[in-house]
Amino acid sequence: MKVLALLALAACVDYGAGPESKQVDRKYVAANLLAAVPTDVQHVDVWLGGRVEVVGTTAPSEPIVPGAAFKLATYWHVVVPPGAGWRVFAQLRGAPGTADFMNLEASDMELGHPVAKWLPGEIIRDEHSIVLRPDWKSRTATLYVGLIRDGGHDAEARMPAIGPNTLADSVVARTLDVDLAKAPPPPGTAYIPRAAGAITIDGVANDPGWRGTLVSPEFVTADGAGEPNGKTTARLTWDDQYLYAFVSVLDNDIVAPYKNHDEPLYKADAIEIFIDADGNRRGYIELQVNPNNATFDKWWPTTRAAPGDEAWDSGMITAVKLRGTTEPGDTDIGWDAEIAIPWAAVKGRDDAMRVTLPPNIGDRWHLNIVRTDQKTGGKNQAEGGASSWNRISSSDFHALDRMLTVVFADHAGSIAPAKAADAPPPAAGSAAGSGSAAHP
Repeated sequence: MKVLALLALAACVDYGAGPESKQVDRKYVAANLLAAVPTDVQHVDVWLGGRVEVVGTTAPSEPIVPGAAFKLATYWHVVVPPGAGWRVFAQLRGAPGTADFMNLEASDMELGHPVAKWLPGEIIRDEHSIVLRPDWKSRTATLYVGLIRDGGHDAEARMPAIGPNTLADSVVARTLDVDLAKAPPPPGTAYIPRAAGAITIDGVANDPGWRGTLVSPEFVTADGAGEPNGKTTARLTWDDQYLYAFVSVLDNDIVAPYKNHDEPLYKADAIEIFIDADGNRRGYIELQVNPNNATFDKWWPTTRAAPGDEAWDSGMITAVKLRGTTEPGDTDIGWDAEIAIPWAAVKGRDDAMRVTLPPNIGDRWHLNIVRTDQKTGGKNQAEGGASSWNRISSSDFHALDRMLTVVFADHAGSIAPAKAADAPPPAAGSAAGSGSAAHP
C-alpha cells in the first residue's frame, strides 16, 4: 500500500508528449515497425485495456551509471488501435521511499508514430535514449510504462493495466541495476583513477599512466586575491608507490627568482600541494615546486597556528618543462610540473596516522592544489594572484576546511572495492625520473 500511495502521489508528473515540432525521419519509423518480436526481449506480456500488449523490453546487460547515457526499448503489440486521445508515458523510479524519479520525454518513435496512428497487428519498437540523473541514489531503476489520455496527469487518466507486473495502471516493465560506485562525485569531491600504466617523471604527461586520469576544471581565483596571469589545470593518478600530480600553467610572464630547496617559493610563481590524508584537519603536509624545479616541503604537526617542521623531507620526485624562460623582459607561454609523492610522505612524521598505504579503493583523503603567480617587478605576494582546484581565500592557502575530498578509484573510475578474484595484480611504482627530475 505504501508503494501504491507513492506512485499515485507522483502520478501528477505525467507530463505531455514533448516537443511536437521535432521532425522524425520516416525511415526511422519504418525501421522500428517490426514483423516479429525479437528473441532478446525480456517479456512482461501485460495488456492495456484489452487493446494493446506491452510485450517487454531490451536494456543494457551491464548496470547503468548515474550521469551516463544508455538506451532502453519497449516493445508494443497493437491488437485494437487505441485511437486518438492517448499517448505513451514512461518513468524511471528508484527504490520505494526514495526521491529518485525521471519522467522520460517522448521518444522519436512516439513523436514520429504517435498512438493515434497505431494500426492493428503492429509491433512497435520504442527506444528511449536516457542519461540517468547524476544524483541518482538508488541501486535500482525501474521502468514504468503505459498509456494515458492526452492532457491527463494522474493514475485515473491511464488506460487500465491488466495482469501481473502492474501497479496503479502502469506496467512494471523492467528493473535495472545501478552502479553507484561509478556515479559522478558530488561538488567538492573527485575520484582519482589508478594509473593505467607506467609514468616517468620528466615534466611531460604523455606516458601510458596518464591516460584516462582525473583532470581538474580550470583553477578558481582565490577569494580576495588578484587574478592569476593565465589558466591552470591539474591531473591526478596513483599506483602502488606514488600519488602523481601534473599541473599545467599558462603564463606569459614567468617569475621565479628562487632556485634552492626550501626557499619561500610561494612568494613568486609556484605550485603548492596540501595533503591531509586522514582528513582530521590536524597534521598535514605542504609541498611546492616552482618553474626552476626548486622544491619545498614542510610537515605541519597540527595546524598553521603552531610551527611547522621545515627540516622534514618528503622524498618527492619532480620535473618541470618551461614554455619560455624565467628571465624578466621576455614573453613566455607557461610551464608544466610533474610530481611523484611517495605514500610514506603523507604521514609526515606521524607514523601512527590512521591511513592505509597505498590506499584502498574507496579510501577518502583531503587535499588541494594551489597556484601562486607573481608579476615582473612585484615586490610581495599580494601583488600577484592565486588560484586553486578547490576554492580558497587569499588569507589562508592551507584552508584545511576547504580542501577537495578525493576518493581513490580503480582503472575504470569505480570507487567500489573489487572482489578478490577481480583485483588486478599489484603495479610497480614507475616514477624513475629523467635527468630533469629533482629530489630534494
